[in-house]
Amino acid sequence: MSFHTPPRPGAVGRARALRSAMTPAELKLWSMLRGRRLAETKFRRQAPIGPYIADFLAPAAKLVVEADGAMHTAQTDAARTAYLESFGYRVLRFSNAQILQQPDAVWREIAEAVRVADPHPPRFARVASPVKGEEALPPLAGSIEANAPFADFIWFRTGGAAEWLVRPRDVADLAQFLAALDPAIPVFPVGVGSNLIVRDGGLPGVTVRLPKAFAKLSIEGENVRAGAAAMGITVASAARDASLAGLEFLRGIPGTAGGAVRMNAGAYGRDVADILVEATIVRRDGRIETLPAGDFGFSYRHSALPEGDIVVEAVFKATPGDKTAITAEMDRIAGEREASQPLRSRTGGSTFKNPPGHKAWQLVDAAGCRGRKIGGAQVSEKHTNFLINTGDATSADIEALGDDVRARVLAQSGVALEWEIERVGVNK
Repeated sequence: MSFHTPPRPGAVGRARALRSAMTPAELKLWSMLRGRRLAETKFRRQAPIGPYIADFLAPAAKLVVEADGAMHTAQTDAARTAYLESFGYRVLRFSNAQILQQPDAVWREIAEAVRVADPHPPRFARVASPVKGEEALPPLAGSIEANAPFADFIWFRTGGAAEWLVRPRDVADLAQFLAALDPAIPVFPVGVGSNLIVRDGGLPGVTVRLPKAFAKLSIEGENVRAGAAAMGITVASAARDASLAGLEFLRGIPGTAGGAVRMNAGAYGRDVADILVEATIVRRDGRIETLPAGDFGFSYRHSALPEGDIVVEAVFKATPGDKTAITAEMDRIAGEREASQPLRSRTGGSTFKNPPGHKAWQLVDAAGCRGRKIGGAQVSEKHTNFLINTGDATSADIEALGDDVRARVLAQSGVALEWEIERVGVNK
């Protein structure tokens, strides 16, 4: 493998030194909070908040978790808690005995606090990566690129760089890499970036992009087996060629099969939850597992797949059908998309989820946002649930415009729009 920028030595040692200074209870708690079970909530170790240093902080959930230590007394704990709560933080404090002897009970309390704070928190509300440098990364048969610009391939053509962009050769290569990768390094899978904003400061850690070797397709009776890098239109076309119906709506999804599973992508009244049989994933720790659809916890444009886990293959169910009728339905979907969506612009797909009983585009339009601009970002004149890069937008422009639209819709209709586009990375 080759690296395009000089590595920065010594960071691995500093990260390991931080862990070596933890008490057994703190190490146990840290292993819980960095584990895959918390899925979309990111905790930060030794986080400064005013005059205090929080043991563990989830910034997005405004949740502080602390373990007893030599510096803790009832008086100082009370003062810390009062200060943190005055700024809207919720504080959970556990004794060393609780953490070491009753970890499941501790876990349940933390998980419930996260769930109450935000049942669907935005993924990757990140802090800076704690580990950098070539020595942090294990060998890979595929390729590794340092400081790889996202703007080269994501649909908006904006954003900073991936600290490390990893392209594994095959599933085994990916699995061994993740198994050997320091668990302190965050991992983010990306497809073609059709529903993604990467902030201008880039994305710390390892970004995994599956190459064409992961795009293979096969027909198995009435099922279609698709590599995670296969595009939705390719999956739909393979089903059509085999006279299999039910996957036509994938023609209207501009991303990959893996991304579609992760976010339960949908269009034209159907979504992935309707057709998924099973999917194979590589866990953040390198384990390879095949899970039935019911294990993904699908809801509207959401799955419970933990952060750092990567879909590598999916099996979709179909039904025998008439090839001519299937072709006609796919052509209808293609025609509707061309007529109603800004497909020839730099965009990111549907910006906001449709709230129950509403269409997001209608709410945006009613709030007077059609054509609204911030910097080089604009609400599409053609379809108001699309934001576009008019040529010189930054990711900050696009995200600011989206938040401005949300505020205007809330003021006009009382409906709080939720982002459908995933936003990751750090601000510049």
